[in-house]
Order: sequence, then C-alpha cells, then structure tokens
Amino acid sequence: MTIKQSAQVILLLTVSLVLAFSGCRKDELNTDPAFKLEFSSDTVVFDTVFTTIGSSTQSLVVRNTTNSKINISKITLARGKASPFRLNIDGTPTEEIQDMEIAANDSVYIFIKVTIDPNNENSPLIESDSIVFQTNGNVQDVKLVAWGQDAYFHFDTILTGDVTLPYDKPHVIYGTLTADKDCNLTIPAGSRLYFHYGSSMEILSGASLTVSGTLEKPVTFTGDRLEDYYLDKPGYWDGIWLENGSKNNSFTYAEITNAKVGIQADSCGHEGGEPLRLHNCMIHNMTNFGIRATKARIVATNCQITNCGGNALSIENGGNYDFRNCTIARYFSTRSFPALSIYNYTYDTSGNQLPGHLTGAYFGNCIITGSQQDEIDLNENTSAAFNFQFDRCLVNWDKERYKDTDYETKFTNCISNKEAKFIDPYTNNFQLDTLSYAIDSAYLSIINSTVPSIILDRKGVSRLEHGLPDMGAYERVEKR
Repeated sequence: MTIKQSAQVILLLTVSLVLAFSGCRKDELNTDPAFKLEFSSDTVVFDTVFTTIGSSTQSLVVRNTTNSKINISKITLARGKASPFRLNIDGTPTEEIQDMEIAANDSVYIFIKVTIDPNNENSPLIESDSIVFQTNGNVQDVKLVAWGQDAYFHFDTILTGDVTLPYDKPHVIYGTLTADKDCNLTIPAGSRLYFHYGSSMEILSGASLTVSGTLEKPVTFTGDRLEDYYLDKPGYWDGIWLENGSKNNSFTYAEITNAKVGIQADSCGHEGGEPLRLHNCMIHNMTNFGIRATKARIVATNCQITNCGGNALSIENGGNYDFRNCTIARYFSTRSFPALSIYNYTYDTSGNQLPGHLTGAYFGNCIITGSQQDEIDLNENTSAAFNFQFDRCLVNWDKERYKDTDYETKFTNCISNKEAKFIDPYTNNFQLDTLSYAIDSAYLSIINSTVPSIILDRKGVSRLEHGLPDMGAYERVEKR
C-alpha cells in the first residue's frame, strides 16, 4: 500500500469515527433535570374579532436546542376536556400526548384551535388555559388566552381629534387608552369598557372626556375578568386619570368599579373652564380612592362613592367642590381610612406642607358614613383658605376631635352619628332600610336649587311623590 493510499484509509476511518460519534450523540437521550424547552412564545393570544362562530387557530413552536434528543413525558391542556381549546401536536389531534421525542436541534409544531360562540353574551369575556409540558421531571407551561365575546381591542391606543367610541360591542383595553392633547373623546350610552390587569384610561392636558350614559344604558368601566371570583375584587386595573389641564370632563350614569383609583382628578377645572361634572354615577370598590381630587373643581349630584381601601373621596391641596344628594360611605374590611378626607395642602418630596386654597366644599343632603365612628377627616393649613359646609347631611364625625376649632358651626342642621341603615352596604346595596335616619330628612330647597335636576334619584325614583325627600343618592323604594 502506498503512502497516498494509507493516508486515504486513515482519513476515511477518521470521518467514519466522527460520524459514528456524532450519531451516538444525537441518539443519546437528554435526561438533564435542568433542561428547558424553548417556545416561540410564552403566551398564545387569540385576538381575532369573531363574527359568527368564534373559531381561530394559532401555532406554537417547541424547540430542542441541544445536541441530544429529548423525551417529553407529557403534553396536556391544564383544563382538560373542559377547555375551549384543542391541540394538534405534530399532526395528531389530541388533548394529551405522552412520551413525545424531539430530535437534537429539532422542533415540533403545535396548532391550537379555540371555538367560542361570541354571540353568547353570558360567556366569559376572556377564556384562558395553558399547555403543560413535563420533561425530565420539570414542568413548563405556555398560556392560552382568547376573548369569549366579540369586542374592540385597544393596545396602548392614543386617540386624537374628535372620537366617539362605538357602543355595539365591548371595548377591551390592554395598557393605556389615551386621549391625546385636543382630543374630544365621547363615550356614548351603553358602552362597556373592560380593562386588563394594570391598564388605565388617561385624559391628557388639553383633552376632554364626555361619558353619556343613561339610566337604562349606563357606561361601564371595570376589569376584564368577569368570573364570579373577580366581581368584588378591587385593584384589578389602575383607573381613570384626568390630567392637569384636561377640560370639560363629565360623567353621566357611569359605573366605575374594581380599580385602584376610580377617578384621579388633577386640577380639573381649577384654572378656568368647566368643573368635572358627575351625575348619577357609581364609583365603588377601589383598593385606594374612589375619587382623589387635587386642587380640582367638581360638581357631583346623585352619586354613590363607596367601599374603598382608602378614602371614598379624598380632597387634597384645596380646590372647589359641590356634592348634593350623594352617598359617600366606606364599609371596607381592612385599613382604617375615613370615608371622606379634606386637606387644604399637600406635601413636597421633603415632607413639607404646600398649602392650597379650599375656596369651598359644599355637601348638601349627603350621607357621609361607614363602619367607623369617625368618617370625616379635616386637615387645615392656616395659611390657606379652608372653607367647607355640611348642609342637612347625615354624618359620622367626632366633634371632640375638633373642639378647639369652629368646625361645628360648619355642620348646619345635620344628623350626627346616627346609623344610615343601608340594606346591605357590604354587597353594594346602598338603598335605605326601613329604619334609616336619612328617610324624609333631606331639604327640598336643596333639591329644587340643584342643576342638573335631582328630583329623580340615581335609580329614577321621584323624591317628590310621598312626603319629604330622603338624604343620599337613593330614595326609599317603597315610596314609588
């Protein structure tokens, strides 16, 4: 054998050994308990707007990025047969598959299909599940999310110009729905806005918001989880922020629930322009504030502002306010905040007080109460105006706490420290019970002088049909 022939034999043997070794590596099973599959996405989202029967398909790529084959001991849907999702794994329709191998540096496709009837208004707004993978003793999952009703979807949307939201389908907000400078946003009667976790609405300086609900068709702002478990869970979404410089903002028959802050009003209407107007609204079940007003102007009539982890209504750094026939109450299981707090100052970053003039805070025919003996917190900086008046209200407040002030003269013809006796304030029923001290206790003169008219209560019940009117947002129902 020549030297050249010997070299060729050696080269062939070397190549054969390398190939043989590589083949062994690829056939070798990866049993590393720290091994992780790679996925094309950690969440598969079905954001298709369904039109008839909601059926849509998405794909997921599952990758083995190692030089050894792997065995997935199980792939399954977490909800099993109850899931609206169906899987096709590497060409096999199934709900579950076991002992599936993926070759070294290879991948498989999983096709996911969801079938929902979007015309069923009782179906959940969101359907969710997950695909669970068990490999070498560890568990991974990929989330599946689909909307169960036909809806409009907003993903960090910025609105400009004159915009009227359509009301024929719900609106689902991911991130922030923003009315940009000079945007005039109108939300008509019957609109339903559902906010994903941590989402919000912002009305920027120069923009305006008009919410035009009716008794029969209120405008709803709440979280996008509609299962029973979430119906009374506050803090799911962030709330509505009316930025300093926003103008001509108004809410009529709006129902705002389950946020962190219902309405954050920063200097709305304070530097001229119309005040923030709230008429026949319900703001209920926030982790922090129902309304947090900072140097704002607000006119509120026939409103329910209730059950917040912080104050139902917080007035800070002055401003001007007029509340008539409103129910402001706090029956909340944790933290001892009063229903109403009034400050004519705020704090800077060093903790120093920054005074702001409270030119007026009028409460007429209102109920300010809760589960504590003292539900009104008054905080005055004497270098700024601190003007307020409670006129014919039912109030829970501690007179002794303010015995060195003239504050008691600001409570005229009020019923102090008597039970409001709501039917069930812990389940959001703030209708007056039979023995409530608020019944027949309101002044008709306050009602007759109020614009817009509050002759009808928040539920459309007349305050004039039987005897004297009642305090708060609701007239006793038996009087119809």
